[in-house]
Amino acid sequence: MIVFFIILQLLPAKEFIVYETNDKGKMGKMDITSEKDSIGYHVIYRWERILEVVFDSLDMSTLYVKKIVDDKVELEISKAKDFKVYFKGKRHTYKDVGAVYDRHAIEFALRGFKYSKDFKETIRFHVPEFMIINAEIKVIGEEIVSGPIGEIMCWKVEMKPKVLFFSWKFYFWIEKDYPHRFIRYEDSSGKNSILLIEYEEA
Repeated sequence: MIVFFIILQLLPAKEFIVYETNDKGKMGKMDITSEKDSIGYHVIYRWERILEVVFDSLDMSTLYVKKIVDDKVELEISKAKDFKVYFKGKRHTYKDVGAVYDRHAIEFALRGFKYSKDFKETIRFHVPEFMIINAEIKVIGEEIVSGPIGEIMCWKVEMKPKVLFFSWKFYFWIEKDYPHRFIRYEDSSGKNSILLIEYEEA
């Protein structure tokens, strides 16, 4: 069992965010709205699909996920006492305790962690939808990211799932200063990327 000592940092109560996406050369845009209430951070992603996520504001774990593709619910996960999962027509229930993060919106959760030069933690991660693996996240440097919103000093965070024979790594650039925006993403294939192009804090 993983014991967490991650210190969190406060995120804005309400945001509107736009990212440019590059999926193996296919360019697109993704709009995100975020609003905090007494339950946590409610985040809605809109691009070629719709993704609704609720993050626990105490540990940034995933409390709820709903993924809609072509106007149909493809995935729904809710966490109460147990995890209840609906995935492509099938339903599952399984038990787990502690913070678990979801692959669909890990970049938002990573905004909430308070980083330092020697930051290194193991988190628990949903992938596929009703299984959990460990993933190591660590700071591997500080970099300035240049883009449409200017030059932003970021922590460069590497994530490596602990799966046998899986060698991919995932890189996230998280703004060092408030509001700790997720600025950029790339994976080790070099074929997928995300870049922040618009931001508004309400």
